[in-house]
Amino acid sequence: MSRFAFACLMVPALAAGLTTDEAEARLRMALQIAREHNDRALVSQVEKVGRDFKAALPADADERLCKVETAVGIDRGGWSMAGQPLFHPTAVMKAQQPELSAKLIAAMQSDDAAQVRAVTQEMLTLLGDQAGVPDGRRAGKKAEPSTIDEAEATKLFLDALKREGRAVRQLSEGKPIPDQMLRLYADVLHGVAIIRPFVEKHAPGSIPDLDKLTNGVATILTSLQQPEGHFPFPDLRGKNIRFGDMINRQLSAGKAEVKNGWIVTADPDGGSQFDTGVCGTALLLAGQLHHNETWQQAGLKAADWALRQKCCANFNYNAFSVSLLAQAFRVTGEAKYLDAALKKFRIGVAPGQAPNGRWMDAHNARTVYHLIILRALGDLGSVVPADRTTERAELDAVTRPAIKALLNEFDAMGLTVDALPELQTLATLYPEDERLQAAVPATAGLIVGKCTNGERVKLGSAAAQLAALVRVKP
Repeated sequence: MSRFAFACLMVPALAAGLTTDEAEARLRMALQIAREHNDRALVSQVEKVGRDFKAALPADADERLCKVETAVGIDRGGWSMAGQPLFHPTAVMKAQQPELSAKLIAAMQSDDAAQVRAVTQEMLTLLGDQAGVPDGRRAGKKAEPSTIDEAEATKLFLDALKREGRAVRQLSEGKPIPDQMLRLYADVLHGVAIIRPFVEKHAPGSIPDLDKLTNGVATILTSLQQPEGHFPFPDLRGKNIRFGDMINRQLSAGKAEVKNGWIVTADPDGGSQFDTGVCGTALLLAGQLHHNETWQQAGLKAADWALRQKCCANFNYNAFSVSLLAQAFRVTGEAKYLDAALKKFRIGVAPGQAPNGRWMDAHNARTVYHLIILRALGDLGSVVPADRTTERAELDAVTRPAIKALLNEFDAMGLTVDALPELQTLATLYPEDERLQAAVPATAGLIVGKCTNGERVKLGSAAAQLAALVRVKP
């Protein structure tokens, strides 16, 4: 790692047999977790240790590493949080991963589930007990079950929107907020679609403003949708290091086109499934609720685009298309959408599941991406007809261990991610799962705590997560 100049070190630490490679890996993990805390002091603390190790590893290197690991929330030794493992690849894994990744990309392009499974089996064999282990975790929180009722949840949502006054006014006028990915607008549209029937019941005077927000956001999305059906990505060069670098690489390779501040070409690596999935789904929800043919047709145009795309090597990207296609089937009843969703599930999602219920690569094993895949499994499960017993059994075989994996993390670490609408869908599908049923009100309590302290209110959670509180019985 160039930041800490470990490559030039040849002498292992005297304590605990620590090598420079191990020290590099542990510091990299600590720095990553510190950044995710968004805590500059923690980041500086980890970076200082790296600078101190630059010339040579001191005799107390292991103890100093343990100290920064404890500070950022990692267990002493660097490879777990709250007893839950963190990805710790071997040199052999690192050496063989590029070749297997290329094979997975080719297998996905074949549209053959058997070819994909053959490659993922190779990857699972290589990873061994590291399969399904994430390369980062979030500290969880314990939360008491929510006690607010439907009317209180409705008021909380409306009050949180009011706190976002300027942004809400801008969106209501159909004016995009600079440098925002379209997934933000999709979340707002999804949230107001969930909450509207309850606002009509408990706060009808707020309907005009809510509908104005709906119309403004939907107008932004439909105006930016590309002729092929996908949604663009903002040009974040000079504004976001990670995405700016990605855009520069695509431009240099001639794989991207920029127009009016947007990357209008579909991501060649499959990433456009993200924004197209959530934007298309939100437009279908809003179109159905408001009987708006323009919005519904935009959502179906997105679904038709997703239907034509081959799966990619990133399992959670494919999951976004599964969710969109499931919603398109729910709205239209057209078999082509269900068939496409099942095909993407079989090729682009299911083959990547590890024995522990998560997805095998360290990136998709992260809880935030695991949740995206779980959402798709719930969305698909909620539309597969009851008499399609083979497909339902196939889906259950993947969904049940995926739910168990998330709940096991919740039990060990507390609630590590907002997942209320996803858990609600899954709880409907699996009413016999007592842990899953208990996770719904607990997650609702977590979201309430993020959005109000009993006096002040803020939009402390995603709009769709906050809106889903109205469906929780206290």
